[in-house]
Amino acid sequence: MDKKLIVDIENIEISSKKSEVKNSYDDLKKNVELLPKVLKFFNSIHVERLKIDGNEFTIDINDKALYLDNKFVNLSSRLEFSDNEVAFKLYSLYLKDIKLMLDGDVRIDYFNDILSHEGKYFYKDLSGNIKLEMTKKIAKFYLDSEKFKSLKFLKKFFRLDSVAEEWMYDNVTGDIKLNEFHGLFDLVNLGIVEKSLNGTGIIDKAKIRFHKDLGTVDTEKINLKFDKGNLYFDLVKPKYDDIKLDGSFVVINNIASEKNGEVVVDIKAKSFLDKRVLEILEAYEIQLPLLQKTGLTDAHVNLKIPYLISKEMSTSGEFKSKNSTFMLNEFEFFTKNADVILDGSIVRVKNSHFKHKKMLDSMVTLDIDTSTLIAKGDALIKSFDIEDGKTKVINIKDKKTALSLDFNKNTNIYLKNLNTNINISDLIYVDIASLGKIYNQSELLKTIGIKGGSLHLAIKDENDIKFTGELRKLSFPLFKNEKQIKTLDIKGSIKNGFTKVKSDDNRIKVNVKNDDLNIYLKDLDIYIDTKSEDNTKLPDMDISGENLSLKIDDEKYYAKTVKANFNKGKITFEALAYNLDIPIMKNDKAVTSLDLLGEVDNDNIVIQTKDEKLVFKFIGENKLDAYIDGYDFVYNTESIDSGIENLDVKAIKSNIVMNEKYKFPADSYEIRIRKDSKFLHLNHLKADITYKEDANGQIDIYANNFSDVFVNTIFDKNIVKGGTLMLLANGKKDDLKGKLILTNVKVDDLAILNNLLLFIHSSPALINPLLAVPSVVGMASNKGFTLTGYEISDGVLEFTLDKVKNRLDITKLVTVGNGIDFDGTGSVDINTLTIDSNIKLVFFKNYSKLVGAIPVVNYVLLGKNKRVSTQVKVFGPLNNPKISTNLTKDAFSVPLNIGKRILNSPIELFDFIKNKKE
Repeated sequence: MDKKLIVDIENIEISSKKSEVKNSYDDLKKNVELLPKVLKFFNSIHVERLKIDGNEFTIDINDKALYLDNKFVNLSSRLEFSDNEVAFKLYSLYLKDIKLMLDGDVRIDYFNDILSHEGKYFYKDLSGNIKLEMTKKIAKFYLDSEKFKSLKFLKKFFRLDSVAEEWMYDNVTGDIKLNEFHGLFDLVNLGIVEKSLNGTGIIDKAKIRFHKDLGTVDTEKINLKFDKGNLYFDLVKPKYDDIKLDGSFVVINNIASEKNGEVVVDIKAKSFLDKRVLEILEAYEIQLPLLQKTGLTDAHVNLKIPYLISKEMSTSGEFKSKNSTFMLNEFEFFTKNADVILDGSIVRVKNSHFKHKKMLDSMVTLDIDTSTLIAKGDALIKSFDIEDGKTKVINIKDKKTALSLDFNKNTNIYLKNLNTNINISDLIYVDIASLGKIYNQSELLKTIGIKGGSLHLAIKDENDIKFTGELRKLSFPLFKNEKQIKTLDIKGSIKNGFTKVKSDDNRIKVNVKNDDLNIYLKDLDIYIDTKSEDNTKLPDMDISGENLSLKIDDEKYYAKTVKANFNKGKITFEALAYNLDIPIMKNDKAVTSLDLLGEVDNDNIVIQTKDEKLVFKFIGENKLDAYIDGYDFVYNTESIDSGIENLDVKAIKSNIVMNEKYKFPADSYEIRIRKDSKFLHLNHLKADITYKEDANGQIDIYANNFSDVFVNTIFDKNIVKGGTLMLLANGKKDDLKGKLILTNVKVDDLAILNNLLLFIHSSPALINPLLAVPSVVGMASNKGFTLTGYEISDGVLEFTLDKVKNRLDITKLVTVGNGIDFDGTGSVDINTLTIDSNIKLVFFKNYSKLVGAIPVVNYVLLGKNKRVSTQVKVFGPLNNPKISTNLTKDAFSVPLNIGKRILNSPIELFDFIKNKKE
């Protein structure tokens, strides 16, 4: 059947079994469950009046909208259906049994019996946003509200004790707004589940009455909080008769419990303890026998009012005053600090200050019975309070004695627990036998770090005090002859806030004024351990001195003069330092004195010269940044590891001196050393030199265009002159391969070369006396080949450095010069500094050129290679090597070789003529 039915009924009554619908939720659920089934068969239904067992309905329904009205529910909504759920886009939903109007979105899961809603609610003058989740038995709700006037609507859902209801509904007025309120509603018993309630809110422009006999307290607002059965009233900027009551609040504890319920009134005020404050206390029958005349009092009174009449109201409080004058009935006293405790009918004056003269005063503890106004107690005597400006030199307390009201009586007091005697006469004489007993009562002793010894004072007044002392258990970082100074005899004075102290030997002088501590030292050592926690406990101070040493961790610096400032664990200093042991040279001499500035801040240390030519920054335990300008940096390859894993050096106008012997000149350079890598970049004149070493030990060296000045400076002798050199090398430390390229370089001062040159100059006559004259003439006329040096036009030396065998292998040596060439190999034992090499010498170059131009003759005299050469062996110490040769053998073989080539000369001549024709 494709078409659905349309029903329109005016009136119908049905009698059936007794309905089980007891509330709006059940009624709504049962009707909604029928909707999908009904709409399968009916296009629309309109029933003006349907009466079922006394429950009367009006129904208007189609597949888009629903209107339902009965004794529990009035519903108007758009509809959306799914398998087990109906969604309502509410125009309105009114639950008549609880008089609650809702709009928004409702979803009913009739399979799981859950109704959820999010929208707005309207209940009497209360409205706001709401979220609901309802089952058969429980409705969970979360809501806020717009402003409303009273909480009295809650009476319908639960009743409280009259004391609590008086505070909730009568003692507080204003515009109420709920920020949030959530809990559970029992749909079976139609009541709120009290323990589930939690929420916050505010009451704007609120008035609250603490007691019916008092006026109201005006506040900007009251912050409300309901949590775990307690209702909190937090007053914001409350005032009572112009007295500020900031911090006051009211709490109703266990609001629903008649047995345990109570109202807590907590009042705080900061004002005179005058009649206005006292009348609040009197309303609760609290008689406080104090009246404040000057100063301010922080008053705090706590009242606990139980629901049950059988329980007594408890009262407690505290009154703290500073610089105030009080009347205790007719007794007037001044107090810097007074602490009065209210405990029922007893008023306890606890650790409060009663003044006697400017210096002598007392801390008292009194129990005042308000009915008899009799006070008894103990006094904790502060014999004197001496200040040098802001710093309290001595502030003795903790001596208990019986208290009488004659506070002006002069007395001689022995403070047994402080081991101190005080005699008050023309002067106040104080003998403190143990400074350790008053250490915690003296800011000066704590600041300077004096924990033991004795002190003897003669006090005229607070601005004129003289003293002597024997100080013990000192913790100063001061040493003499490598031993820490633990004891010191002193004398001093306090005059108009200025404290002066000096040691009997005048090596230590201390001045204190206000917060400034200045110390002068002479002929002493200062030790600073940056890793020690005690270093951070050092007082703020300035130190100056003469002939001092400053030891920072393991480094020791000597100073003719020094100034240092200690400020919150940070140390700055300047010093004229001497006896320095640092890797720095100037003008080829070790630098032993510098004018320094420094700073120590936790693990970071900065030391620099005043002209900023040297700057060293130690960062943490293993990082160092250095800047060098105009000084030479000394690097010792055999030095013990300093522990510096990260080193950065930037330098200008600085040389690198290796092992205090080899000086590498530089216009500028950068060094970066890490735990797993090294880097050097150096510039000198036109030279550009780079050294790299990576984490795998791979080394790359590139040195281009370095000059004779660079080489001669390194070895401190004139080895080469003019020209340029290039060095390329790579590999690892135990297997480094490289190449040295020489261009237009004259070698002047090298033992091996000198010995070879002397040898060569004597060789022509040995070889052939007939050829000696032209050969020697050629040598003498060639400027590149003299007894004082050898000029290399082009040269290559290839080598391998084996650190395991500690040997330098010369795999190739080839030089081209204007008189003689070298071609050879060899090795150098680095341990013994000896050489073993074979070198081929090619000479008679001018003679060879002349003869070589004559056909056939060149072959007869020079052979096919058209040159004269011989092999030499160079061996022995590098500084004076020996040379052996086959030169004599070569000389005897010359006539035989010439004869042999004469026999072959016709063939050579024929070949020459043939080549010419071709």
